[in-house]
Amino acid sequence: MLPEQHDILFSFLAIVFAVFGIYVFGNVVQECREREGSNGKLWGGVFGAFAVTCFMMTVHMFSLVQADQLAFFFSTYIFVVILMLIVWGVFYKSIGIEGQSPPIIRGFFFWTTVSVLLAGYTNWLPQQRSDPPPKEAAVVGDVTMEEFAEMGRVIIFGAKQVAGQKSIGKGQCPLCHTFDPGDHMGRCPNLFGVEKRSNDRVKEDRYASSPMAIGELEPASGIVKGKPDEIPEEYRRQHGPEELTGEDYLRESLMCPTCYVVEGFGKDGDTKSPMPVITKPPISLSRVEVNAVVAYLQSKDTPGEFAAVTVPLPQDDAGNTGGAVAEESAEDEDRPVFVTGTEDIQAMINTLGCPLCHTIPGVEGAMGELGPKLHEKTNAPLRIKDPNYKGKATNTREYVRESILNPSAYVVFNEEAGELFPDGLMPTSFGQMVSVEALDKLVDFISQTEAPAGS
Repeated sequence: MLPEQHDILFSFLAIVFAVFGIYVFGNVVQECREREGSNGKLWGGVFGAFAVTCFMMTVHMFSLVQADQLAFFFSTYIFVVILMLIVWGVFYKSIGIEGQSPPIIRGFFFWTTVSVLLAGYTNWLPQQRSDPPPKEAAVVGDVTMEEFAEMGRVIIFGAKQVAGQKSIGKGQCPLCHTFDPGDHMGRCPNLFGVEKRSNDRVKEDRYASSPMAIGELEPASGIVKGKPDEIPEEYRRQHGPEELTGEDYLRESLMCPTCYVVEGFGKDGDTKSPMPVITKPPISLSRVEVNAVVAYLQSKDTPGEFAAVTVPLPQDDAGNTGGAVAEESAEDEDRPVFVTGTEDIQAMINTLGCPLCHTIPGVEGAMGELGPKLHEKTNAPLRIKDPNYKGKATNTREYVRESILNPSAYVVFNEEAGELFPDGLMPTSFGQMVSVEALDKLVDFISQTEAPAGS
């Protein structure tokens, strides 16, 4: 059962509960009619409300996907049914015939208990995907600006939301950024209103001098700050004014995050950004993809309007040698990421996005700083002995496996910052993104990683 689908067993349980609620209501009405002084209006109203509630909750269950169905069932629905059964027993006691309660009550208690335990166990078992890897979009034909901005949205968020998982596309942006007003994750700036800020920011005195001055080379990215005409040719703006624009700021933020660091979101006194260069591995956005992301960021706060978009469409871009991205059919829509285990370790780690947050010895471009360095050959044995460790691992391989599948089992202390790394930063969905073979391959590799000699 994939998490974006309905859970068949829990959907069936919801239907049975709704039918049972109607049966209980009918039973209570019948008993009240046969006995004077049983206050039929009161009890009929109570159990009528139960029946309607069960029906409405069943309808609501069918509007949810698997993970949300399970959460709603165990947090709400099951307690309503238990309460209904208890009140039903009170009703029989109040009219003095508790010994005559129908056998269906005991049978229903037994059936419900067995069914819920079985359903819970089957959904607790690890569930793996067998989806093929995402397809690369073809680069042919013309697109509209609406389609181009939508392409940028898909790069950021992915083609569709998967229940129980963050909505994350190739760009990996939602791991650290939020996009809605008032929604602050705290790791990186909220990007709501970024189009307006981009035009204002290039005029600020702080942009001209911090953390580096305009005209200086940022070594990690190879970008000269504030010089759009010196951006690598394959990403360079082809036309426009000589002065810096909001488009230049957005492009530079993607290709050289440390060229300007928003106050409070950097390392070493806001002189270094934790964000990776998205035109380099593991993300490696192309020219068309970078422009699409910029188009989305410039237009996202004014849905349906694209007057603020300054990047050219692919078919109008003199620097684009591949044409525009073709519109994909529903069958070709991006599928969830899945690693089979046949890939080499570098490809597996890049596909899963590990280098965005971790520094991993032996993996090219894996210099992320949002999470702990993966020196697990030496770190894991020490962490297992830590009094704060609450996991179940007894050796390095078990610890690494546990860290991948259940990252909150142990949250590493960030000695540089003097506090724990943020809990919840690492996705909990890797169990649905890797095969058993891939997981074993990852565990074997990461269990042997250690700090370079002399570091």
